[in-house]
Amino acid sequence: MAMISTLRKQGWLVLALVGIGIVGFLIPYDAVMAMFGGPSDKVGVINGESIKQDQWRAMLQEQSELFSYNNSQAHGLENDVWNNLIENTLLQPEYQSLGLMITDEELDEILFGNFLSSYVKSTFYQGQDSLPFKEQMRESFKQMETEKPNLFIGYRRLVIEKRLKEKYDALVGAGAYVNSLDAKSLFHQSNDKASIVYVVKPYAQIMESEISFSNDDIENYYNEHKNDRDFKQERSRTIAYVRIPLLTSASDSSATLESLQAIAASFKANKTAKEDSTFAILNSGNPANGKVKYAFGSFPEPFNSQVASDSIGRVMGPFVSGGIARVVKLTSRGTEVDSVQARHILFKEKGAAGKAKADSLKKVIQSKKNFAEMASKYSTDPGSAVKGGDLGMFGRGAMVAEFDAACFNGKVGDLQIVETQFGTHLIEVTKKGAPKAVTYYAQVERPIAPSAATKKETYQKAIDFIQNHGDSASFRAGAVESYGGLTYSPNVRPEATAVSGVQNASEIIGWTYNPETEEGAISQPISVDDGIVVVCLMEVKEKGVPSLRNVYDRVKQEVIKEKKAEKYMAMMTGSSLEEIAGKVSGKVMTYENLSMAMRNIPASGVQETESAAIGAAFGLPTGNISAPIKGKGGVYVIQRVADVTRVESPDNYVSFRKDKMRGQKASAPMTLFNSLREAAEIEDYRFFPED
Repeated sequence: MAMISTLRKQGWLVLALVGIGIVGFLIPYDAVMAMFGGPSDKVGVINGESIKQDQWRAMLQEQSELFSYNNSQAHGLENDVWNNLIENTLLQPEYQSLGLMITDEELDEILFGNFLSSYVKSTFYQGQDSLPFKEQMRESFKQMETEKPNLFIGYRRLVIEKRLKEKYDALVGAGAYVNSLDAKSLFHQSNDKASIVYVVKPYAQIMESEISFSNDDIENYYNEHKNDRDFKQERSRTIAYVRIPLLTSASDSSATLESLQAIAASFKANKTAKEDSTFAILNSGNPANGKVKYAFGSFPEPFNSQVASDSIGRVMGPFVSGGIARVVKLTSRGTEVDSVQARHILFKEKGAAGKAKADSLKKVIQSKKNFAEMASKYSTDPGSAVKGGDLGMFGRGAMVAEFDAACFNGKVGDLQIVETQFGTHLIEVTKKGAPKAVTYYAQVERPIAPSAATKKETYQKAIDFIQNHGDSASFRAGAVESYGGLTYSPNVRPEATAVSGVQNASEIIGWTYNPETEEGAISQPISVDDGIVVVCLMEVKEKGVPSLRNVYDRVKQEVIKEKKAEKYMAMMTGSSLEEIAGKVSGKVMTYENLSMAMRNIPASGVQETESAAIGAAFGLPTGNISAPIKGKGGVYVIQRVADVTRVESPDNYVSFRKDKMRGQKASAPMTLFNSLREAAEIEDYRFFPED
């Protein structure tokens, strides 16, 4: 989603561009209804509150006016509005109960003052919150309030909502707390150590042929666990698709080169480099093509050699380079420095305050010649301050534009004051590289694109594939035989905008969730960025308790583990670990620095989380041998060989408590919101109708 960077330009231009954006993204009622999958009047339910179609369309319209969405971002627009709606619906009661509000004075301050809200700073100003930008933004909002009051109200409401969320998050974070007892417990979980000897039989080492199980075992396990929290599922689909590549043909390449012949003739007729630059920009639609610095080897031969030997004004091409057809005209030659060494002192202040600081220090340095000393003392750039402000040698384009221009245009030894997005810089160029010969050219380029005939031929290949592979088994086999296999995308949600290997997948998602698309169905050809795909719907999952079919493989593996554990727990008994190890063809292993915070026992051969085994190691009396322990990844028998080594905190857990509290404060707002969201009744019918 592109935000309103245009607000930083002149007010009239803002209004014009926003108007163009609105016209470009009006959503017809019929199109919206088709997108929703039918005539149902309900878009969704949030916390028991139904969202109606007319209400939803109004929110989409308002969002499309506030932000710049293109037609390919329709799915993103809907998701942004939906997520904002969930957030506001769930949190508005929280704001009211806490008495949170935004006064007009605060709104002015967070939009244009010294204390911008983090949302405003990152989104409206994009981090460049200088005083001129703030004044420009204020004027743009004033003009908008008069000429586009609805737009002004929309932005105002958005900023207030985001500021309330910032305040709420700050309060929640401030309320997060780790008490001394919790800190003490967490400290000892991480630092106390136990030394153990043990025998483990990982399930992965037990052959499935050693056990037996039936479909009844699988069904019984499913019935016992289907309502478990970790078995619950969201609505999703698993798809697989075959990609039929859309490749350019020799005739496509020839046609593109032929279209550039007239361009080459017009290029030759231009008399000046300025004309060449303008011509290249107009015919390419890319300002960068007006003046391009030549890099040796970037063209195919013989054109590389011609760049070095031909005179200015020579037109080369059309030719193909990097899949692009080009016509190139040499416009100038000369020499320029391509690297400099500089040092700087960075002040975080911008505008008048930053310039005043830099001016003051500049006078001191001019008098005392102590740049390195002043940089070490005053620069807020920690990486260079320790080196006296030195940035080393760097090439053109390595720094932000303002800094780059000052260094390459300035003289060695001059002190320059420059403002960038990072603050105010006092810069001294200390060295310049030797000038090197450079050549510049203007170019007109055209991508080698598939023609209509090529697209038609590729589409027919897809149709033929569907006709010859009409069921899922044949679909798989045909994909392997003809196109190297299938691409799988599991657990695709209805609000998704992409699937594995396809970024703009709205049409794929639409077909996948169409109520008429059944499991095993195969789509008609669907155009994607670089070709055509044919999709097979492999699996359907609905929200709530999964069907046995949805989780059959997972349940089967759990039953197998249960049977393996049952068999080996009966075997792993005896008077010593050596005896037990002998019964299961294992060995007695040692680990000396086990902590309760560990996920499992290192070197055990088990990757799963083994809380039961680790807990037993700390709970056993020293010297006692445990009963067999059924773990997530194997069966254990453990003996602790010494008392637990208890580590004491050097500062009574103060620093540990502070570290944990920082983490709690950072994560608390999202944790709380996720809990509110999980507890709320949320049903999403945006793309497809209510069942």
